[in-house]
Amino acid sequence: MVDMSDMKDGALREIDMDESVFGIEFKSHITIDDLQEIFNQDQLGVSNMQSYIRLLYDRVLRGTALSNRFRFVSSAHCSGMEIVSDPESVRQRLVDRFMSTGNTECLHLWAYNTRPVGAHWLLLAINPIREVVYYLNSVKGEWTNYPAMKEIVDLSIQVFRSQRDAQVSRTKSNNITWIEVQCPLQRNSSDCGYFVLRFMKEIIQANQLEIPPTYLDEFRAAGYSKLKLEEIKEELCQFYIKLFFMQI
Repeated sequence: MVDMSDMKDGALREIDMDESVFGIEFKSHITIDDLQEIFNQDQLGVSNMQSYIRLLYDRVLRGTALSNRFRFVSSAHCSGMEIVSDPESVRQRLVDRFMSTGNTECLHLWAYNTRPVGAHWLLLAINPIREVVYYLNSVKGEWTNYPAMKEIVDLSIQVFRSQRDAQVSRTKSNNITWIEVQCPLQRNSSDCGYFVLRFMKEIIQANQLEIPPTYLDEFRAAGYSKLKLEEIKEELCQFYIKLFFMQI
């Protein structure tokens, strides 16, 4: 059995998110509800999403050159709800994240929750140096459905451009390039989080800073098989087993 003697506010465990993972240090709390999301394959909440990202960072990026090519944005601090409540803080966090790599080209992976405009996960892969935003949505729906999201991303890139004193043409100055990627599509209403996590994993595996509009050749498909989604679920469960019993 899991020792619950350290439970706080219903949490089974706390996960330390050190600054290297998201560019900001904080603690994520795992509750019984988070585990139920996985067991029932419900839509994943932010704690499960960020736990898998921490797992991905530890396994693939930490201590490697890839950590300078791919970086993560915290969904807990940059979401649709945060944009509504405190857009300036979200903009500043994005700019700070972009500035952490300076003039080194990097793809910033942002699992974005659209709440309060629905409750859906999609992925933004942002290359602020090239001023390109790749939009991956596992259901049909354009970025124009989320104007506040697009506005905050465009503004953050423009501020980043100004802070690094980059010179761009006058025609480019207000024209950030957005590319809708024809990614695998989900067949139900609950798998969006698993799709976003799989997108991030595959983008890093491909080790490309550009995502073709028709998605990555080696992972191109109409959708994901149950096995591919179960792989994400099993990796997350193993991460929690290690957390609960080995105290990572």
